[in-house]
Amino acid sequence: MGLQMTRAPHRPGLLCCLALALTGCGFDPGPGAMKLSLNPASEKALADAPKERAALEVLLERLFGTRAGPRYELIDAWKEDGTDPKHPDRMLEGGARAEFSPEQWSAIVAANRERLAYEISHAPNADSSAALADTYPSLAESAELFRTQCLHCHGVEGGGDGPTGATISPKPRDFRKGIFKFTAVKDKARPRREDLEELLERGVDGTAMPSFLRLSLPEREGLVDYVRLLAIRGEVESLLVAGFQDDEEIDDAAAAEALEIVWGRWQKAREKVIAFDGVVPPDSPAMRARGRELFLDPKRGNCVSCHGAEGKGDGALAFKTDAQGRKTPAYRDDWGFEIMPRDFTSGVFRGGSRPIDIYRRVYAGINGTPMPGIGETKGPDGELLLSHEDLWALVHYVRSLAERAH
Repeated sequence: MGLQMTRAPHRPGLLCCLALALTGCGFDPGPGAMKLSLNPASEKALADAPKERAALEVLLERLFGTRAGPRYELIDAWKEDGTDPKHPDRMLEGGARAEFSPEQWSAIVAANRERLAYEISHAPNADSSAALADTYPSLAESAELFRTQCLHCHGVEGGGDGPTGATISPKPRDFRKGIFKFTAVKDKARPRREDLEELLERGVDGTAMPSFLRLSLPEREGLVDYVRLLAIRGEVESLLVAGFQDDEEIDDAAAAEALEIVWGRWQKAREKVIAFDGVVPPDSPAMRARGRELFLDPKRGNCVSCHGAEGKGDGALAFKTDAQGRKTPAYRDDWGFEIMPRDFTSGVFRGGSRPIDIYRRVYAGINGTPMPGIGETKGPDGELLLSHEDLWALVHYVRSLAERAH
């Protein structure tokens, strides 16, 4: 018997209320065998190729299952090294904790025990077996939790097209590109588990994405598993369609190769972590002054070109003039939505307002957006354009701009 991932009483957040309202109005995604559909872009690309479209649907279902029965088809590379993405808590052989450190697994067990203690205190007949503390949610359990907690915004396939998504600005994330904005990695790498867990833990400030701390740690980790599956499925689908457009076959071999490529992208995340092991220069008037100088310098930080002289997101490059002479946003993100540079004086930092959060944005930019990173940019002499102290000066100055909001 597995641990029942029931939740302690809590006050529902805004999105839960929206979900309940939708259910009351007749919308209920239901727990049935909901199929995972193709991306509209794939359907358009294969509109005149019904045979290949059908083959793609069959292959994706075999590789990843359905909404009610999510799975991974084990490819040869996984069998060779013992990896089993269906069970991130163990390897195929030996029972080792594949994706969790001993400390992380201990935290999951402790969270299970806390939940068990709560349930036993409120239901004396509940199963009190100590073995239940060593359980972990299956992909199917996590898919059901996604259905009740996330689907109404992010959609069945994680495309950001759920029934409430049309009313939300900014739009819910479309996971299918494998692009996640707010992570601790550089070079547009896929996120680590920790990055997705942190997003679930804290939410995204200034958006409709709430914190999910009301869910237990195992539940949140299970949601990470399922979101990752949807993202990997979306990337594999895109690779297979792109291959077809390059006159390649959509077949078993191509599907296995695509899955191995995409999985490899996700495994590289740990090599791309942005960490700072030195002593962080303390905030001071001198550091802020240095930061402002770099912020305005077109040959160094050049933040002014997009964010404006006062950091209000109104720089010269933030806008363009359309055919009717109207001033419109100059940029779009990788999902096709118009995007404006952040107004720092609003005090809202969607990727987190801690110094290290802003340092990572300055260092690596923001994935999926035109915001570039300057941490590894080199000058004409081949040396880094900005030192670590310069980067921290920018951090302190940008954070000082947000003080105006308080």
